[in-house]
Amino acid sequence: MVMFSLFAMTTSAAQDSELEAALLKTVFIYNFAKFTRWPENQPKTIQDALTICSIGEDNLTNNLPKLAGRVLRGKPIKIVKVNDESDLSICHVLYLAESTQSRIQEVLQSIKMKPVLTISEMDRFSQYGGMIELTQDRDKLRFIINLNNTQSSGLRLSSRLLDLATIINDEAEQ
Repeated sequence: MVMFSLFAMTTSAAQDSELEAALLKTVFIYNFAKFTRWPENQPKTIQDALTICSIGEDNLTNNLPKLAGRVLRGKPIKIVKVNDESDLSICHVLYLAESTQSRIQEVLQSIKMKPVLTISEMDRFSQYGGMIELTQDRDKLRFIINLNNTQSSGLRLSSRLLDLATIINDEAEQ
């Protein structure tokens, strides 16, 4: 009985830790949006709100709705879960869950050269055409920014954000 209780406590602590990590990553996504500038010449419907989209399923996609309704630079944040590449034109930010890894190229290709900030925890995401890759370094959350990918999409990142990131300037691998 003692062994079962110990296991339950360890499992509970691990789940709490995962939820805490997902919440922290959600805050990171909010701050990435806060320190990103989109082109001014976007359609009116896109200018009305700051739309954060997600594709796939993981703990972070379940936490993103906590940002809904908050206001960032005078615009309410809208959270949208998308199912396929045809729905991505409304997004300012797109988070790709690791469950979408098998179709990463199709998703990124569908928004190539469009002002959509792409973020994921997938290994080597920033080298495969993504913009911001969330990584874990020991117990610290870090991020890698592919500057070529963000600039070619017309996005401008604050120097304050760039100072905290690992920067790569690689072209996306084919």
